[in-house]
Amino acid sequence: MIWRIVFGCFCLSLFLAATPLIAQVITVDITDGDLIDVDPGTATVEDLPGPDGHISFSEAMIASNNTPGLQTIGFAIPTSEWTYLSSFYPGRAVIHGLSGASNANSPVVIDGTTQTAFTGDTNPYGHEVVILWGGSLYFPADNCRISGLDQTSLYIEGSNAIVTNNSVMGINLYGGNGARIFGNTGGGYVQIDQSSHNIVTGNTLDRVRVLGAMAAGNPAMDNQIGGPKLADRNFIMGKGIRNSQGIPGGFAVQIFEAIGTIVENNWIGTTPNGLAQGNPYTTIGVWLNSENYFTVIRNNRIAGIRALAVPLLGPSYFVGTAIQIDGTGSGVSITGNKIGLDTNNEPTLGGVTGISMLNYYLGPVQDVTIGGISLRSRSSNEIAGNLGAGVSIGNSYSGVTISGNSLHDNGGLGIDLIDAGFITGVSPNDLLDTDSGANGLQNYPVVASAELQPKNYDGRRTRVVGSLNSNPFSAFVIEFFGSPECDISGYGEASTYLGSYTVTTNSSGNATFKVTLPANALIAEGWVVTATATNSKSGSTSEFSACVEVSIPGL
Repeated sequence: MIWRIVFGCFCLSLFLAATPLIAQVITVDITDGDLIDVDPGTATVEDLPGPDGHISFSEAMIASNNTPGLQTIGFAIPTSEWTYLSSFYPGRAVIHGLSGASNANSPVVIDGTTQTAFTGDTNPYGHEVVILWGGSLYFPADNCRISGLDQTSLYIEGSNAIVTNNSVMGINLYGGNGARIFGNTGGGYVQIDQSSHNIVTGNTLDRVRVLGAMAAGNPAMDNQIGGPKLADRNFIMGKGIRNSQGIPGGFAVQIFEAIGTIVENNWIGTTPNGLAQGNPYTTIGVWLNSENYFTVIRNNRIAGIRALAVPLLGPSYFVGTAIQIDGTGSGVSITGNKIGLDTNNEPTLGGVTGISMLNYYLGPVQDVTIGGISLRSRSSNEIAGNLGAGVSIGNSYSGVTISGNSLHDNGGLGIDLIDAGFITGVSPNDLLDTDSGANGLQNYPVVASAELQPKNYDGRRTRVVGSLNSNPFSAFVIEFFGSPECDISGYGEASTYLGSYTVTTNSSGNATFKVTLPANALIAEGWVVTATATNSKSGSTSEFSACVEVSIPGL
């Protein structure tokens, strides 16, 4: 019998230590994971293999737990052993029959790529080792690393885990902090439960959940999904089902009772090529529900969120929202996202609503910003191709700032503020702006004219004249937008941001503006101009004004 414990040098820098140690490699050579003929309480690597001459996965874990230092568990299982569920897992060694002896009670490396090196790449869809039993592989120890596995469920309570280069995994983080989840492929999920400071980058997944427990004092804190670099991008395709009543339901990313979550630069809801819907039953792209604070959703592509409901009685209809907020808390920033646009930036993958803020019995969320006009960073969102509204705000919300965004090719209004009677559609202005509903149904400006001015040294400018009636003695930021054509409602949308101007109302709530906007080569005769008003104190933004066609003086 060949001795299967190999000694080599392994640098523990992967586990935040700096001193190289002598690492031990324990090689599993059978698929019966719970075959144990060594003493579970005392057996070390020196006791392997046992009398039967083989090393099972449980024996490898027992020896690792009982031996000081860091061990790597590798695999060299002959294909003659690949008989368990071989029709369900062709081309893979399925390790089965595990018990509690397989828990990682001390730091360990599990490296399934060693099996590929032994027998070759036999699974075109992923890796060659599946570890299967009645639950998840359990990692209560800190500083564990798992790679090279396929269709295996992990339950990690220890801190500083590294999970990389696996396929179709179920990765559950609970309690422990500081995990790095990267380079995993084929789908599967990541669930971060009452766990903080974790980074999830460069994966192809079906779903990511960030879950906390505020009432128990255990929010999920400072978790990062994606990042600024191209290599940080996750492809999160979505997951859902259509139930027995024909109603679809599912989501791609959920944030629940968390603080400081960042969702950045991911492609959410599409296939990895960005050209098609990822899952036909996903109804929410990014879902903020229950209680969340200081959530950042930036520079993502969120598209393909449109599922068909086929009820047993009644006609079929579509369901789907790229970003849904229906909880409480504060501090939501939604900037730089492409919503409803495919990888060619065409509006072919819109849902029903781009961004939807729904009433919640403990809500609403405070301090929500959608877009922005910062010159230093890409803040505005592009929201297009939806069957309904680009942005829909429930009537309990106030102070929602919607700024600088490009909203076009949506079937409903660009911005729809739901009134106190839950009525959608254009909300008429009222004298002194005393009505109630989403954002207090902030009045929109009235644009009287929009004219292209003669060319000068920096190009052609647009002169806009109009007025606003709202709360007396208040400051408002008027933002102007241009579009090739007006929305069918006659109000908005807003293809191109043109500029802004601040006005202050008088005692009668009136203010006028006559502003020459910066040059913009995209604006031409026949385009339309529309505007919004944002209360400088409350942050509440109006719907879009009625459109006015751009003209050239004297023509």
